Amino acid sequence: MGASLGAEPTHGVHFCPEHPLQDERAPELADPPDNGTHPSPRNRREALLAASTRLFNRHSFAAVTLEAIAAEVGLTAGALHHHFGSKEALVFECFTRGLALYSREIERAREPGLDGLECVRRFVRGRLKPGEPRMITFSDIDALPKAHREAVHLGRARNVERLRALIEQGHADNSISPRDPLLTSLAIFSVLDWMPFWYSENSYYTRQDAADAIDDVLTHGVLRRDVPEGPPPAPPDFEPLLRALEAPDRRAAKRDRLLRIATESFNLRGVVGSSLEQIAKDAGVSRSAYYYHAHDKTELLYLCLERAVRVETLGLEFLLHSTAGIDDPIRRALTTETYLLHLITVVHASPHGPKIGFHNVPYLSSEQLAGFAAMNRALSARNEARYVDAVGSGTFRPLDTHFIQEIGAGLRNQIPAWSRLTGAYAGGEIADNHAALFLYGLKPRRGTISPSGA
Repeated sequence: MGASLGAEPTHGVHFCPEHPLQDERAPELADPPDNGTHPSPRNRREALLAASTRLFNRHSFAAVTLEAIAAEVGLTAGALHHHFGSKEALVFECFTRGLALYSREIERAREPGLDGLECVRRFVRGRLKPGEPRMITFSDIDALPKAHREAVHLGRARNVERLRALIEQGHADNSISPRDPLLTSLAIFSVLDWMPFWYSENSYYTRQDAADAIDDVLTHGVLRRDVPEGPPPAPPDFEPLLRALEAPDRRAAKRDRLLRIATESFNLRGVVGSSLEQIAKDAGVSRSAYYYHAHDKTELLYLCLERAVRVETLGLEFLLHSTAGIDDPIRRALTTETYLLHLITVVHASPHGPKIGFHNVPYLSSEQLAGFAAMNRALSARNEARYVDAVGSGTFRPLDTHFIQEIGAGLRNQIPAWSRLTGAYAGGEIADNHAALFLYGLKPRRGTISPSGA
């Protein structure tokens, strides 16, 4: 589901890029060398990309102008235009830089004599360690010009294959549990790609704390290590939930359809790439049909987010009710997590989807942002209680529940982002694979269990 199912931090930091991962200021711009030399063109260009990445992650591509970036780095807008030509070209170069960072870290993680698990861990730790360049949020890719978006999609697919090769090496040397290597690669990238949405330089934890937690959960899982891995539980019948989500009358059904189509546009094109005219055309209605509900795109986005919170609230309550009768806390915890991932794929593909992307949240007005944050906190508090109980009872390992939430949220929220690479898989296959990684980790566990024996 969306960020509200496990992405709201427990220490006052919002899941959206209010406090971005990109809080570095490149040395060439922040602290000029004291020997009278000037940064090389290559270093200056890297500094510009680093600063642009930071601002894009904080405010979204839509809300950042070349003038704002120029002011951040102490240049004129004309000088920045000289370097990149346009904002679209700058965004593309930030994506290209991010892809190159991932590729370089995967290659650096390879070392003769190391098993596959250690190579994967070296990649994760290397990408997250303090001092490394920060990563761009891979959102609004399809709003790029065709040649650029195809290049970004291709670069992402190649990095997924590079990591897949390390995972398959781990399968061959028995250091990684034998799950689908492509889906496992996508799951790891999902966790890494989600980090810019929640990481804060100003919270109670350090970047090293966050890196250690991600490495730990991906390696060992959240379930205590003496629990052996077994086949996933059969998913529940979601039909009662889908019926509960149905609109009560024709007027409400029409409104819900309009919001669904608007959500699809915001997910695909972002706020800037979407227009009320195009959204209305997609829906086969006049613009006035949308203006009846929202006076501009920002209000329409808020209504789409509000709709998503309602769906997620009902979905979470349905899951908690479905698993309340399971007496064994270990079985209840693993069943709930697996059901949650199944629910995402079911609802996303239904008329009550799609799962909304949260990269456009910073585009809201301050009043709308406060309203959405309040809704999100209320829902996330309900979900967080499960993690607190699981850690307190010893069902989950003694981990910081904030990191448990964010890692789980990355696995859930990024599923639609990889649809180009998962067309051959059923939604249940993706859900079971991601749940197993979250619960059990990459490192194999001893023993097997039956479907009902957790």
